[in-house]
Amino acid sequence: MVEPGTMSAQDRVTTFGVQVKPIFSSRFFSTNEEVVANDFLNLRVRPEGGYAFGMVIRRGISERVSFETGINYVRRVISLAFEDADSLINYSMRYRFITYEIPVQAMFYVQLGDKVWMNASGGISMDMYASDAFSSGFENRSGVIYDFEQRTYRSNWVQISLLANIGLEYRTKKSGYFYLGASFHRPFNDMAKVLATYRRDNIPVRATAGLSGTYLTLDLRYFFHEKPGK
Repeated sequence: MVEPGTMSAQDRVTTFGVQVKPIFSSRFFSTNEEVVANDFLNLRVRPEGGYAFGMVIRRGISERVSFETGINYVRRVISLAFEDADSLINYSMRYRFITYEIPVQAMFYVQLGDKVWMNASGGISMDMYASDAFSSGFENRSGVIYDFEQRTYRSNWVQISLLANIGLEYRTKKSGYFYLGASFHRPFNDMAKVLATYRRDNIPVRATAGLSGTYLTLDLRYFFHEKPGK
């Protein structure tokens, strides 16, 4: 049975929270591998996942609606695989790509029990990309040196993404809110372009691919207890 008064537990409450979000790739949501091929080079670009963490500010607007914002640090690991047209080389490298995100969302609630709530939210995120990325390596095959490098260039230093979220929340009267959910993050455009090069005897072979900023997360949050404002 739902106790009287619990429906307004978030009304006029401004609270701060912290969150950790492991990032996953998904073929269904087109967040996994992309393959680019030309006459000389096959390039596989795969966002392997990563993590995000940050702070959340939530303001209760009514019994069933809240407004959320905050800031997140996002670190994603990107994997590149080089293959030449004759399958004579097969070389992989991994590197990281850093993003800062400022989300703005509206969150809607349904009460399932005395202390358990289900919610869904939607909104936008302002994504800021810290810098371009560069890495290189080499491979010696039978005395022949192959050099490999990647240069990942930001499409823009900032762009807008769509956000969607669903989750469950356990609310206590004195110990705060505990939240478990999942989020989907989708930019309107590729967040960067990858220029991959390998050289044999200083002769370069290049391929380019777009780098998607789309990802799925598992969301773990904790909100501190605050009293309603007057």
